[in-house]
Amino acid sequence: MSIEKLEYFYLIAKYNSLSKASQELYVGISSLSSALKSLENELGYDLFLRHGKKLVLSEEGEKILPFVKRIIEEAKKIHFPLYQMIDRPSFKVGISESVLIFEAGECACRDESYTINYINAAPLELFNQLKQKEVDLVITSSVVEDPQFERTSLIRSKMVLAANASLVKNELKQATAEDLEKMPFIVLTDHLGHRQLTQRTANFFNIAPDYLYCHDSLGIHKWLKEKKGVFVIHAIEKELLASESIHFLALPSALSLEFYLYKNKTSHHAFDIEAVENDLKRIFKEIEIKGNGRPALSSQ
Repeated sequence: MSIEKLEYFYLIAKYNSLSKASQELYVGISSLSSALKSLENELGYDLFLRHGKKLVLSEEGEKILPFVKRIIEEAKKIHFPLYQMIDRPSFKVGISESVLIFEAGECACRDESYTINYINAAPLELFNQLKQKEVDLVITSSVVEDPQFERTSLIRSKMVLAANASLVKNELKQATAEDLEKMPFIVLTDHLGHRQLTQRTANFFNIAPDYLYCHDSLGIHKWLKEKKGVFVIHAIEKELLASESIHFLALPSALSLEFYLYKNKTSHHAFDIEAVENDLKRIFKEIEIKGNGRPALSSQ
């Protein structure tokens, strides 16, 4: 019987759901189900009553749950996250920009002795998780001075404006206030970071444009083709929007965003986390090079 299986049981019981426990643990539902069945076989009784897809704690499950909770709490006191107590640990890296998660996910870890799982959340939430040791590292453009954290520079991400080709005389020319003061800005409403990025751009040029609020990324393509406005993006996102009808305006380097890598100095890891940090620096250097329009380095 392993602590890992007990943690799986505890999270499944907490939510009465395999799928919700799977999301929190970053473990596949089939793996959770297999581990639960294995634990039940070891104990000799069912821990849940199954009603279709719904799980309800059995009488035996109710009895052992308080003891399992105590075991997990005691295990956490030694400062080794339970998900690292396996042969091939998985490190959790919080990233405040979803586009960086997409790009990082395209690059494999150089060292096959561990895996990296990326999660997306607002900076404040990620810092709270880092302080509570719920994530191992955080990548964000936010600057926080906290004696518990260690911050190192990671990459500088350039910004560009996507616009209908008919509105851009020379692709990749640098945008000016004169260019932009008459153009509405399209804002992705469900993305707080994009709203802040758009407002930061308008403030830089000292303009007060009209804002068009789009509810999904598919609508962005449609609105750009219909010449409804311009859209602020990271340069690395250009390939997601690139088409004959969409061109790009470069934005001043002062609008580039510096991203930092944070770690909790009080965390203790069974695995050498410096290897993970170095892997992330390599991965994000490739992302930075891609954003600058140069060929990416080989990941080999």
